[in-house]
Amino acid sequence: MGKFFVFIGLFISIFGFACKCDYQSFGENFANNNFVAEIEILNVYNVGSSTDKDDRFYKADIKILKLYKGEAISSILIRGKIEKAYRSACEIAVSKGDRFLIYLDAEENFGMSACTPKINLDSKNIHKERKALEFLISQKITNTNCFYFLGDYFHKFKNLKPENNFAVYKLKVNAQSKVESIAVVQDFGTSKDSEIKNVIKENFVMLKDFMTEVKNEEVVLVLFFDKENEDVISNFSYLPDYH
Repeated sequence: MGKFFVFIGLFISIFGFACKCDYQSFGENFANNNFVAEIEILNVYNVGSSTDKDDRFYKADIKILKLYKGEAISSILIRGKIEKAYRSACEIAVSKGDRFLIYLDAEENFGMSACTPKINLDSKNIHKERKALEFLISQKITNTNCFYFLGDYFHKFKNLKPENNFAVYKLKVNAQSKVESIAVVQDFGTSKDSEIKNVIKENFVMLKDFMTEVKNEEVVLVLFFDKENEDVISNFSYLPDYH
């Protein structure tokens, strides 16, 4: 009986806790991953197991529909098993015909998990993310690895009707991680653009990650407008869904 309860305890410890994913902004996803593309899954298949390595992976051959960043690849590694993917272990099930806009890192062997930043190509958010990616590439912008803590900064702009649903700013950040100056690459195109920039200068503390502040550096901040989002204007083009 004692061994039975030990087994149950081990099972719960492996599969009983929810998968926790990093919640990264659009700018971080673009800067931190060296493969960004729209892809279609052509087929999936298991790969050989090894006793000295984690074998809960399978592979997918892919077709690149549009390449935004990086070099073309023909397959990706996926966390889980075709027969069963455990969401609690950050595993994911994909099938032939699935189509995503996806962000992958070569240092992680182009591996995909439940935490991988991705958008289904049928999503209503895809148009906004495509336009932002195309804009950054056209402007040769790469240093977008910064963000700020979300807050009640922009609620008063909820009823605006911007010409552009995203804005791009080049920020000069001082030693206190505060924004010293702002150069506009693209505004939202509203009568309140100056007020929005003042909010950024007066309130934002710029971060590279939750433990590292930006100091004495020039960075690029990408903001999105979405009146359906509680924050109205934020680092995110959509609310990530890592399921």
